[in-house]
Formats: sequence, structure tokens, C-alpha cells
Amino acid sequence: KSISEARSSEINKLRGVAGDIFGLPGMYFANTNYRRADVAEIRDMLGVSAANPKYKTFPPVLFLGMQEDSSLKTVFGNWELLAKVLKAALRGVTSLHQETTSGPKTNARKWNFEQVTPGSIAWAAVIVIFLLSPDTEFQKSGLGKSSGINYKDLFYHYKKLLLTKWDSRRIQTIVQNINQEVFGSAKSSASGPAGQEDHSSEIIRAMNALDMDSDSESD
Repeated sequence: KSISEARSSEINKLRGVAGDIFGLPGMYFANTNYRRADVAEIRDMLGVSAANPKYKTFPPVLFLGMQEDSSLKTVFGNWELLAKVLKAALRGVTSLHQETTSGPKTNARKWNFEQVTPGSIAWAAVIVIFLLSPDTEFQKSGLGKSSGINYKDLFYHYKKLLLTKWDSRRIQTIVQNINQEVFGSAKSSASGPAGQEDHSSEIIRAMNALDMDSDSESD
């Protein structure tokens, strides 16, 4: 199975439950060609309008209560959304509705993934934006064909910000909340992310949902 096939199958699984993730009709996402750019709720989440169609690096959907904060103090505050994306990706889409105790081996078990990392939270944030965008597929270049969004840049912006603020009380609270939601245990990563970063890159490569971390050895 090629990487691009694996990538698109991972994305398609998430598209199938995106309605549940965002609390919107599933058809907006299941149909890749649906005109998401015409849906008012989606435009609000991305902070775009007919008058101002430019996509933002930090759209409202990433903030607590969808209230943008230019100081970025509350960015990633909408952690429930990020947790749902990670839970569906790591524990299977059915885990959004039920506890998965048996069945096929989940990605979380396959990759021995027990707590979130800066890379995985950044990945989830990018996926949130991609699912809402008018783009129908991930280009290998990391650029959105319809939106012009540079997903690769977003990933590195988010990861860098998370690494910088990782030990702050606010980010650690978000990390604990996501860990509780995804893994059922509120682990904090107080030891700092450094030891997990290579592992995080590995997970993201393994997920094959984005061709983003291929040069992570150099960063």
C-alpha cells in the first residue's frame, strides 16, 4: 500500500466522523466536494468571509470558545476538538461513541502511544483546519489546492509554539485534558517534550496522514 493511499485512507476515516467531531451535518465532510466554503458555521470556525477570504494561521476554531486572541494566550484552548481528532485517529473512529476494548489493534497500541506530544497536538490542529477547508486532498507539497493554505507551515508554527510553551501551566492543563479524553489517564508531560519528540515524529510519519515530518531529523 503506497504512502499516499495510506494517507488518504486515514483522512477518509476522519472525514467519516467529522460531523460528530464538529457537531455539524456529516454530509459536509463525507462528500469531499461539498461546498464547505459556503457554510456559515465553517466560515466562522476558520475566520473567513466573502469580504475577507484569507485563511489565518490561528483561526477561531483553535481558541477557547472560538474567541480569537491575538496574544495567543488561549490558542489550543478548544482542546475537546483536538482530543476527538486524536482519539479517532489513535483509537479508531468507533471510540468516539464507545469504549474500545477489543477488536482490531488500534494505532495507539500499534505505535505504543500513551500520551500526547507537541507533534501530535500540532498534527490534530492541522487536521481540524484541513477537514473544514475546501481542499479535497492533501498534496505532497503540503499546499491546499483550493485554499492555498500551507499545511506544512501551519504544522511547524503550531509545533514550535507548543514546544516553547510546553511547560506552562495552561498548556500542561490542555495536555492533561487531552490525555484524559484520549487515553483515559490525565498524564502530564512535565518532564518536557524533548524525549518524546522523535517518537512523535515517528507517529506522525506512521499515521501517513501528512507528509510533513519527513525532514524532522534536521529540526
